[in-house]
Amino acid sequence: MIFDRDKKNNFFYNDFIINVIIFISISLNLFSSNSIFDFTLLTCVIIFLSKGSRMNWKYPLYIFFWGIYSDLIISYPIGYSSTLFLLFLLMNQLSNFYGIFFLDIVRFFILFISLIFVFIFEYLAVYYQFSTNIFTPLNLLPLLIALIFYFPLNYLLKNNLKLYVSKE
Repeated sequence: MIFDRDKKNNFFYNDFIINVIIFISISLNLFSSNSIFDFTLLTCVIIFLSKGSRMNWKYPLYIFFWGIYSDLIISYPIGYSSTLFLLFLLMNQLSNFYGIFFLDIVRFFILFISLIFVFIFEYLAVYYQFSTNIFTPLNLLPLLIALIFYFPLNYLLKNNLKLYVSKE
């Protein structure tokens, strides 16, 4: 049948689909001038939800290059988005390593703690670099919106798309 995929092509298909989803999510930053909805954090959630216990060595390299692409699009310093993407990939792999991949609430709390860590790091970087305070509630809104999209994206990636990052 046309929709039957053998195992060899299944890895290519899943990698292709997850990279297309990441590309679309990053490219949506071009159309968004809103400071409340951050597509970079949405991409971090997508990377966090990507499945796979042992992944191919190319996938973190792809994530790194997607981060550079994101930085070039939204004019962030080179390496900012790559660091965020690789942090959430690391959190994904840690949750897989400790066997809590199928416990959605625990993974949600891991995502929440990671986002709070990112927020605190950004806040301290702005405070020490520019010696100024930032308005905290306005900067917490993108994190809360990213958390709101956790469960719909989790449902979509888990049940409908069944995407797995290719394994070795």
